[in-house]
Amino acid sequence: MDEVLSHNFDKIIPFTLRKSKVRGRFVKLDKSLNGILTRHNYNRSISLCLSDALSASCCIGSFLKFNGLFTIQGSSKDSLKTILADFSSSGEIRGYANYDLNNIEFESEHVEIEKFMSKGHLAFTAIENKSNKRYQGIIPVQEGKFSNSIDYYFKNSEQINSEIVCLSDCTKNNYISAAIIIQTTPNENNDDLENTSKVFEEAKLFLNSLKKSELLSKEISMENILYKLFHSLDVRVLNEIKVKDNCRCSI
Repeated sequence: MDEVLSHNFDKIIPFTLRKSKVRGRFVKLDKSLNGILTRHNYNRSISLCLSDALSASCCIGSFLKFNGLFTIQGSSKDSLKTILADFSSSGEIRGYANYDLNNIEFESEHVEIEKFMSKGHLAFTAIENKSNKRYQGIIPVQEGKFSNSIDYYFKNSEQINSEIVCLSDCTKNNYISAAIIIQTTPNENNDDLENTSKVFEEAKLFLNSLKKSELLSKEISMENILYKLFHSLDVRVLNEIKVKDNCRCSI
């Protein structure tokens, strides 16, 4: 049973389901996220959009099989000009946003990124440290929640069955963000594809049943959330990755 205490977050938990037929990542950002947002004193709605991007970059970037950097960068001619979130293989994150304050309404609730970046684009870039090689995919910002753009990216650029839940919130000027992504394991044997697809669809159903209050709770451990979601699919938790705020620029 969970103690009524705050758990340690600012980490990514890799996990697998049903003997690695489906893999996943669970990230929750707390202190590292607030360190970034406090430095820049962004508008609340912009902060929530950037929070989504940061947790998503951790989820996707932690799949990299080489030492390097993964970046999600959005650009548009709308009120939100630029949004940047990146994750290094050493667990360091950085975030930045540039926007026209005069065209931003001070919202009390989360406003979807496409409201600020209409006709904008998101670039997903992986850079390998050793060779400085770049791998990039660019997509239009999708309507609705930020996770819709992530889903679009994987379906059209990576062609991997993926599902992501990405949510952020702010209470008493304290931000928290979390994301869970699941994917079918690449390069499965053809004779096992049907079984893998069944596991993925079942996991997807469980993932989308997760309530925002549960995902962002500070009283429920990340491990317990994974167990409650996926215990029937033999969830196996792997070594966690610590996340820390480390701005590498003078912005």
